Amino acid sequence: MMMVSGAKKEFANLGNVKVQGAFAVDLDLMMNRKAPLSSSKALNGLGKGVFELRKNGRPAYRLVYTIKDDTIYVLHVYSKTADGTPKAHEETIKKRYKMIA
Repeated sequence: MMMVSGAKKEFANLGNVKVQGAFAVDLDLMMNRKAPLSSSKALNGLGKGVFELRKNGRPAYRLVYTIKDDTIYVLHVYSKTADGTPKAHEETIKKRYKMIA
């Protein structure tokens, strides 16, 4: 697994230890070719094969990743309070996706 650019710092600064733990378990499961426990959704238009792990609530948490050549690349980790993916986060995801493409 690789954390792209600032994703490692974003994960560390998420501010919710329970969510960090859940995402860590999900990543471990995926590294062992198993399905994550958190809900997952494809993010069409942000890059081929880009998905997000979702923890809903107030705020909601997202971990955006892609898998290339059997490696999981974590592109972005963030919290949000509104529906949809904010433009600033979309730009960050696209930029980091290009770094590994």
